[in-house]
Formats: sequence, C-alpha cells, structure tokens
Amino acid sequence: MDNVVEPGSRLSIDGLSRDLGCSATPIREALARLESDGLVAKRAHYGYTAAPLIDSTTFDELFRMRLLLEPACALWAAQVATPQQITGMEDLIAAMSKPVLGNSYDSYKAFATQDAAFHLALAKATGVGLMVETLERLRPHAQLYRLYYAVGITADTVREHERILEAITRRDEAGAAQAMSAHLSASRSRLAAVVTKPSDDA
Repeated sequence: MDNVVEPGSRLSIDGLSRDLGCSATPIREALARLESDGLVAKRAHYGYTAAPLIDSTTFDELFRMRLLLEPACALWAAQVATPQQITGMEDLIAAMSKPVLGNSYDSYKAFATQDAAFHLALAKATGVGLMVETLERLRPHAQLYRLYYAVGITADTVREHERILEAITRRDEAGAAQAMSAHLSASRSRLAAVVTKPSDDA
C-alpha cells in the first residue's frame, strides 16, 4: 500500500520468508488475502506479482458500477435503516473526522478502513443481502486508496458522507440517492487525474 513493493514487481515467497523471518505458510496465507483484495495477482508457473495501479478503463468501469448500485443502496437505506444502524454510521463518520497525520499507509489506514466500513454499513442497512455481496466483490477501496498518495485525502469525503446520512435520517429517499451520486461523482473527479492509462500492448 505504501508502494515499497512497486506495482507489477514479482513477489517471491522464499524471499519474503527470509526478509520477514517467518515460514512460508503465513506468507502464502497473506498473499492469498491480498489477491482477494486485488492487491496482488497470481499467474500460473510464475507466482505472485504486486498488482498494477488501477488503469483508466477499470477505474471508469468501477465508478459506473458504483453509480448504478450505491445510490440505490442509499435510497433503500432511507426506507428501512434502523436507529442503531444510523448511529453506527454516525460513529464511523465521527472517527473519519479525526485529522490524518503523515503520508504513509499507517497514517491513512484508519481513514481508509472507516471509509470502506461506512459504505458497507450503508449497504447492510438496506437489508438486501445480495447487494452487500455484490459491493463486497467489487472491493473498490483497497485499489482506490493507492491513488490517494497523489491527491491526498480531503475533508470533502467526510462532508459528503454526512450529507448522505442526513438524508437517510430524514427518510428522504431521493435526497439520499442524490447525495450518494454526488459523493461518488466528486470522488471520481478527485482521483481521475492520477489514474494510469492502459498500456498499448495491454
């Protein structure tokens, strides 16, 4: 996440075992988890490599999918979210409001985790299990987080989350959907300038 391992570089299980002073088993388990998050890739007869940064085509597809799904989540949550679920999302927003110090994964990981947790909590508040599973499979936050090094994390994200939750709390279905669309569109604009272009031979 800190780009100490450069995107696209090979990851040797034996080398990582030596560097970290542990056996190969936890290394394999860790790589499998990273693969499920889209942060490493596994190729037959080659092994693992650090995933490349998200390119413009995948970035565009990801946000098109999110703009289809997540405004519907917000609308449904405005219909059925319980007071306890709303309080839980308020707590996540409050935690995200703490200032971010430094410019490393250790500095930002709490914010990134809370950001992902907010979107997941909102999906769970719909009561639609298939929607939760679909959004979890997209797993956008780990990949998009890697782009924040170029643009930084701003307070805009917190304010946008607040507007979404305010509409949900008011049971304003259209307002919640609109606030989510505005948040995703703003996030897309913030990150678009630093997304990599697909290579000519891709």
